Amino acid sequence: MWVIVEEVKSGDRGVGGNGLITADVHALQGQAPATVPGSGSPAVTRRAWLLGSPRIEDNGQPCPPPRGLKSWAVLARVALAGRPVGRRELAGELFGEADDPLGALRWSLADVRRSFVLPSLLCGDPLSLSQGELWVDVRALEDGSLPVEDIGGELLEGIELRNCPGFDTWLLLARMACAARGREELRRRALSLLAAGEAGAAMAAAGRAARLDPLDEGAQELFLRVLVAAGRGGLASVHLAMCETLFAREGLVPSSALRSAARDPGLAPRPRMRAGVIAASLLQAGTAALDAGAVDAGVETLRRAASEAGRAADPAVQAEVLRALGGALVHAVRGSDGEGAVVLHRALLAARTADQPTLVADVLRELAFVDVQAGRHISADRALREASQHARGDRGLLAGILAIQGMNQADRGKHSEAAALLTESANMARGAGRARQEAWSQGVLARSLLLAGQAQSAQEAAERSMAVALSERWNAFLPWPQVLHAQCLAAAGRWEEASEDAEHAFALACELGDPCWEGMAARALGLLALDAGDQGAAQGWLAEARRRCDRVPDRNVWISAYIGLAQLEAAARANSDLIAPAAAQLYERAVRGDLPEFLAWALVYQAESGDHAKIPLARRVAAGLANPVLQARVQALPAGERYRKGGARKSADPAAQTPSIRRDGLGAGA
Repeated sequence: MWVIVEEVKSGDRGVGGNGLITADVHALQGQAPATVPGSGSPAVTRRAWLLGSPRIEDNGQPCPPPRGLKSWAVLARVALAGRPVGRRELAGELFGEADDPLGALRWSLADVRRSFVLPSLLCGDPLSLSQGELWVDVRALEDGSLPVEDIGGELLEGIELRNCPGFDTWLLLARMACAARGREELRRRALSLLAAGEAGAAMAAAGRAARLDPLDEGAQELFLRVLVAAGRGGLASVHLAMCETLFAREGLVPSSALRSAARDPGLAPRPRMRAGVIAASLLQAGTAALDAGAVDAGVETLRRAASEAGRAADPAVQAEVLRALGGALVHAVRGSDGEGAVVLHRALLAARTADQPTLVADVLRELAFVDVQAGRHISADRALREASQHARGDRGLLAGILAIQGMNQADRGKHSEAAALLTESANMARGAGRARQEAWSQGVLARSLLLAGQAQSAQEAAERSMAVALSERWNAFLPWPQVLHAQCLAAAGRWEEASEDAEHAFALACELGDPCWEGMAARALGLLALDAGDQGAAQGWLAEARRRCDRVPDRNVWISAYIGLAQLEAAARANSDLIAPAAAQLYERAVRGDLPEFLAWALVYQAESGDHAKIPLARRVAAGLANPVLQARVQALPAGERYRKGGARKSADPAAQTPSIRRDGLGAGA
């Protein structure tokens, strides 16, 4: 009975004020709800749907919703919090302008309990929703159990609350997260089914992902591959034509990977030899060709090896060959991450069938790398956790897993955690004799140290990475630490040396034909020109960085956004009128790539330009990001309480309306 007593004592109006019917009051007083005869189970089995237009269903049938819109907001806020939420915190976000915020919250909580006929739901302080207490679709989306047809709806669609700026901020970020998680889950299911040979079943997930985001080339490419694998080549051709028309209308140019995905590879002639023997020989030859730098020949040989391995019906051979081919497509062939992911999922299935746990771990690590580059951080986290479980203490393999974990944390702005993981990875790789892994980990470590404000330590890590890469003759990776070394030198005021490093990195990147390295190096050269006062050269280099980085559909989203931040800083120094469009572009990239550090930068520039309504969101996004330059800019923003949803107030001080632009080494984020 204490639940209903709590509501009445707190100032609620009893049955009428709470909107409770008599049966609900009986339930709240502790009387048992009706049960299904002979089963002992509650008769009401209600589910909460928060994606799309929110609703309640009981065994598929619609039920009366809560009487207040804020009741939906309360449920969503607690369900997605990931931690218990205090009543005062929630009341402040949703009922801040009420005479009795806590009383208004209690009414909404009772409204939720009435709607679900669950007297113990959302009781106590802080509030939480335990697993199994209530089925909520957003929880099912998180754990991967939500049906395909229910993925893709906007969180709390149609619900926009007035005078709740704190909740508005939370809802905006939560909608972004749910949309990103939905895209990740559809892609995961389509790839898993395709790898298992169930292309027909994969069509639903791949098709829904393609419909949800028609301009996402990766989603369209996967759908085309699924259609071809399902024997629907004609439909694939039609869909490709539709994609090309839409892309042309938007001024986009489809990649060769998109077109090739719609082609049926057909069947190659089969020689009269044992397929397993042929596959093993071709694997050795293809790997040797790749090591020698003959990428096209190596990949073509590995494709033939994969075909023979499929004929051999030996999952161990098939797993090895597909792992090699998938890795080559991801790392050696520009614009082929989509195909590489498909092949790697097939390798994963074969490795599981062959009961080869370390190979399973290695494939999962590679798939996580693909996800991190595309901004699918939650999917990467899951793959890496599983990879760690299968690594069986292999220190070389664990070093690689730790490295991708560090990269994943760094891309989300968690540079302190990233630095710890990458340092451990580098040390473990050195002990295991994995020199290239050590070089890679040190190079990525240099990035996090630099952005965390530790320029000297970053320089040392970059120098170690360069030294190991040179000793290994690993030119394919060398431009990355060279660029970071240039940024460290610039931060120390050693401009000429920085320019020399950046120029060498750009020349080597162009020789390699690597879009990411070319973009990073051109960005560094652009910001060096900007700091030298040469606006024209800076704009030219940054435009070149954008063109080179984005010329492939599977670009590294972090690098693409990093270039966008440099373009935003250059725009702010050139003309304050250019800030808004540049900030909007960075905002878009950050949202799509799940990159909170760049999202915070975009919001900071918008707020500094006079859009003070962005201040609360900037503060919330920046919380926990390990970037001292960013944090200083956030702290320098005007106090956000004056700028509620009703509109920003202009400051009487002209200086408060002018963006704060200053020389921070190689740009706002270093």
